[in-house]
Amino acid sequence: MEDTLYLLKQPEKNYKDCYFSFCGFSKTEAGHSFGPAVKDCFLVHIILEGEGSYSIKDQTYSLKAGQGFIIPPGVSSFYQADQHFPWTYLWMGIGGEKVQEYFQQMGIGGEHFSFHVQSPYNFKALVFECFAYDDDTLVNELNLQKKAYDFLQLLAKSISPYQYITSSQKMNPYVQKALQIINQEGGQGLSITNLAKRLAVHPSYLSRLFKANLGLSTKDYIYQIRINMASDLLATTSYSIEKISQLTGFSSIQNFSKAFKKIKKVTPSAYRKKQVGFKGKRPEE
Repeated sequence: MEDTLYLLKQPEKNYKDCYFSFCGFSKTEAGHSFGPAVKDCFLVHIILEGEGSYSIKDQTYSLKAGQGFIIPPGVSSFYQADQHFPWTYLWMGIGGEKVQEYFQQMGIGGEHFSFHVQSPYNFKALVFECFAYDDDTLVNELNLQKKAYDFLQLLAKSISPYQYITSSQKMNPYVQKALQIINQEGGQGLSITNLAKRLAVHPSYLSRLFKANLGLSTKDYIYQIRINMASDLLATTSYSIEKISQLTGFSSIQNFSKAFKKIKKVTPSAYRKKQVGFKGKRPEE
């Protein structure tokens, strides 16, 4: 991520119907990706500028400014900014027993994970208001719960009723299975050779399928997953650089720093320092 603001506030009260979990804003770098990943709440992205792709289940969506996508809890997904026109987006994580019902009434979920919205910058104003409630007080917590409802209300009013279906394509089943394996194992210790062997296909064939479906070869995909996972950990946690190198499968902190600098053009410590900011508590080790 290039510029990022992030607020993580798991509620201390037991809210059942709907509750705020986290939100953020990112201006991404070209090709920045996130995933494969599984969330424990509903995560909604609204795209403000640029273009990118979003893959979930067996579908890949091509998305741009004025559109959005949803990641349901417990479902693996992957999304990536365009190489030439990387996107700027915001997001909000919302949990609760009623949330799925709300999205269904809006026409989101089931087979439709993306949508169009009117006035996407209204969502930006709402998310930036959330950043003011980072102190741990009851008043702030209640305000954030209200913001979760405000976000859903704005989404319900902003979705274009007959335009939520966006262009998508079926993902190749070999690529889909490969993504499941990569997700389960975090890309650690995997190579194109052993991945192809497990799928009983030729490595070059699998790589061509990846290129056609995701715009990256299998090797580049796995490598980018690890580096971008490290980028997000640097931006949103207080883990040490050594800890992050271990979590992302590098054999040493030296190898991690070298690989990270090759992709991001800065060292891991410099990358962490240049982040715009962070609001709320960082997950601790």
